[in-house]
Amino acid sequence: MSAINRLGTQIRLPDGREATVVYNSLVGVGVKFGLHNPDPKDFDGTDGNTVQSGGPEDFPWEPDALLRKPEMSERLGMPCIGEEYEITRVGGAP
Repeated sequence: MSAINRLGTQIRLPDGREATVVYNSLVGVGVKFGLHNPDPKDFDGTDGNTVQSGGPEDFPWEPDALLRKPEMSERLGMPCIGEEYEITRVGGAP
């Protein structure tokens, strides 16, 4: 499994922003801006798709953006911030 698919993997974008992987599905990899340490137990009971539905309404790990080409933003209904990043820490949960 690729490191970018692991919960808690931290990345740095070309513009210097940092983000943490909190979501992975066929839609793409979702990140929450900032450096976080999500607990895999927080994801128990979700359907694994926090972009569309499945997490509680106040779910703290809802992604802020997807690692997809920016032109996908309108189609996916969520900001897409590109596919260029540097992994700065590999997360612990697949």
